[in-house]
Amino acid sequence: MIEVHNPTEEDFVIPSGWIVGANLLQVRTFNHSELVKAGESILADVSCVEKGRWGEGQNETDGGRAPLSVIGAGWDYDAERKFWVIDRNSRQSRVWNQVSRQESRSGVRSTSSLQQIMTEDSEQAAVQSRIQQISRNSLKIYDEQNGFLVAVDGEPLLMEVFSDSRNIEKTIQETIRGISFDIAHLDFEPALDGDVRRFVEETNLGGLNPIQIDDWASQFAGGNHGVDTKATKDRHGLLIHSISLNRRHRILMEV
Repeated sequence: MIEVHNPTEEDFVIPSGWIVGANLLQVRTFNHSELVKAGESILADVSCVEKGRWGEGQNETDGGRAPLSVIGAGWDYDAERKFWVIDRNSRQSRVWNQVSRQESRSGVRSTSSLQQIMTEDSEQAAVQSRIQQISRNSLKIYDEQNGFLVAVDGEPLLMEVFSDSRNIEKTIQETIRGISFDIAHLDFEPALDGDVRRFVEETNLGGLNPIQIDDWASQFAGGNHGVDTKATKDRHGLLIHSISLNRRHRILMEV
């Protein structure tokens, strides 16, 4: 757990998988999306993504978003509760397994830091640098756009929705950057409309189960064995944020 303080006058959402490192003994990634109210602090659930260090270091505050294979590691489907839950006994080791897999692309780092791996491979690895360049140069954001869906190898992989459209471009760019580290080729395949519609229906945003009820915002989960949906709603039941992962996608199989 780490403490997160919001010094601003506005509430903000930290998407799951965001990487932070400043003033921490290790680089961490958020296990869940976190909503932090203006002027308040929370204890956020995180995992370590820098196995070989336990001490002060030079790390940026914002490291972007982790690969989907890291975000999705260490979760299992609970058939009785009908949603995906984090496995506290294996989450950390399964995250480190995915970081090691990322590190094998271009060599072991001194502390096995995911932040360092992503920074260096964004410049040096041909596939990752090319995907990120295409995204920077070609991605079009629409006025008041507040959500996005990413497909890889012709299959929907992730859908994310926010109540506020501000900062959506950075979120999309960092999400695509993270996903690029789970891709090994540049052969793009379009997703079929029917597959996209089916995935959206399976996210089941209208039928989620409450998992934590608070007086100002509540957490919900749902989907099915193949789709993992998490959402936050305000006290009036309006959506603040949701994220849905296609657990059948090859990127998320056996993580």
